Amino acid sequence: MQFRALATPVPSSPDAATKTKDTLPADLSSILEDARIKNCIQGMSVAVLYKGELIFADGFGKRNDEDPFTKETLMPIGSVTKSFTAMAIGELVAEGKMDWNTTPVNTYLPEFKLKDPVLTSQLTLVDLLSHRTNLPNVFLKWFRSKESRVELIKYLRYAEQPSKLTSNLNYSNTMYAVAGEAGARVAGVSYEELVKTKVFEPLGLTNSGFSQSALKQFSNYALPYDATSFEEAKKGNFIRGELDEHYLTDAPAGDIYSTVIDLVRYGRAVLKGGEVDGKQVLNKESLAEMWTGRTFSVTTRRTLDFAPVQGYGLGWVIDAYKGHAKYSHNGLISGYRSGLDIYPDQDLVVAVQANVNKAALPDNVSHYILDELLDLPRTQDWLFDVSPTKTEKAYTMSEMAVRGDLPEKIANRPHVHSLKEYAGVYTNLAQGDISVIYEEKEDALYFKNPAFHDRMEHYHFELFKVVLRMFGFGAAIGVKFETGADGKIGALTLIRPEESDSVFERKVVVVPATGAREE
Repeated sequence: MQFRALATPVPSSPDAATKTKDTLPADLSSILEDARIKNCIQGMSVAVLYKGELIFADGFGKRNDEDPFTKETLMPIGSVTKSFTAMAIGELVAEGKMDWNTTPVNTYLPEFKLKDPVLTSQLTLVDLLSHRTNLPNVFLKWFRSKESRVELIKYLRYAEQPSKLTSNLNYSNTMYAVAGEAGARVAGVSYEELVKTKVFEPLGLTNSGFSQSALKQFSNYALPYDATSFEEAKKGNFIRGELDEHYLTDAPAGDIYSTVIDLVRYGRAVLKGGEVDGKQVLNKESLAEMWTGRTFSVTTRRTLDFAPVQGYGLGWVIDAYKGHAKYSHNGLISGYRSGLDIYPDQDLVVAVQANVNKAALPDNVSHYILDELLDLPRTQDWLFDVSPTKTEKAYTMSEMAVRGDLPEKIANRPHVHSLKEYAGVYTNLAQGDISVIYEEKEDALYFKNPAFHDRMEHYHFELFKVVLRMFGFGAAIGVKFETGADGKIGALTLIRPEESDSVFERKVVVVPATGAREE
């Protein structure tokens, strides 16, 4: 398969022109298969589009327990979706129906209000799409909720949020959901239809769509895999997951599925300023806005391989590798990992997909590819040293997250009340309801909301610990109960690493005159 080159790319420097060898190793498939095994990946695919030609595309390992992972295998791409959302909105901007940085988003979507009315009146699409709004985590309210996206957006007015915007990136899937819904409202269609008509169809992305549940209609899709540790992964002791068929409330942040072939085609259209086969199909000015840095995602100097700092535009990470401009985004979702890297000065696009989300290899394949094509100095072994090391660290961090970052446990400090007294429904308007359930047969408490139902472990005094789990992820949080002046439990506080504590008030039990009990 080839995509016709539209123009000869201009080398980034005379040096780059003299060093370019324009070829990949003849045994690249064997090299990447060895890298897949070394990085403990069940299955993956890689595509390389260079100067308009698909010079490499192959699949490795298995997409499930039996079938091969091919270059046509479909898989969720997670947060790579964000660039599609920004691009669809960019087309509305080009049509004069929206603007990037003048009109408040609340004008397009009146349901979007924050606690601070001044901030509500100021936030624009650029603020939301560049991750600089400081919105706190509302994951518990949104994850696997049965409420519509618009209804969930209405609850954001209750979230405690700093009013000051900063230049630092404050990553927020929720704000992408707001932006996507605003675009859909303006267009008068669903978010999914908006992206389909503004991006998929003009670019001919025939193997891209929305929701994991939709993947079941195809025969060649990947299932997700995970392992309890890096050692288990090295032994091939993977745990197989299934497609997550729940409605994704923040779909504009991560709900698209695709193949590496579609992704490199999409990437080249972006690289060429929206031009495909000599025809302008996407707005060039909007694409330029998306590649304009707005916030900093990495502010401290890194190795000489990369730019001193890393920026974020609108749905794209802005960086450089060995002096060559790099625009990229990766995606992690429920056991899957994807990466899309674009080097515009070299007319190079690399897409990687893998069905193990802790594997770092998809983030580093393009570095190896560029080294080979341009015959750059081999400063690091991206495939067999850097990626396995980062993968092992990801497993270690995952194990630490499950253990939790709570204060040191004090032995022999019992809880004040009987376990049954802690049972009840606790509410936070921005975060939703949490039910604490007492199971008499086990003499145990359970943490329950629409997404989780996990046993709580007493830690010390009024602090309990619960590990919230979903496929590929797990995190321990603290649940600290508060006793009021009347001696009864009146609230609980969630203690989560690197996040502000969230207070949930206990719902009052009303006893009607009939004697029936109601919440």
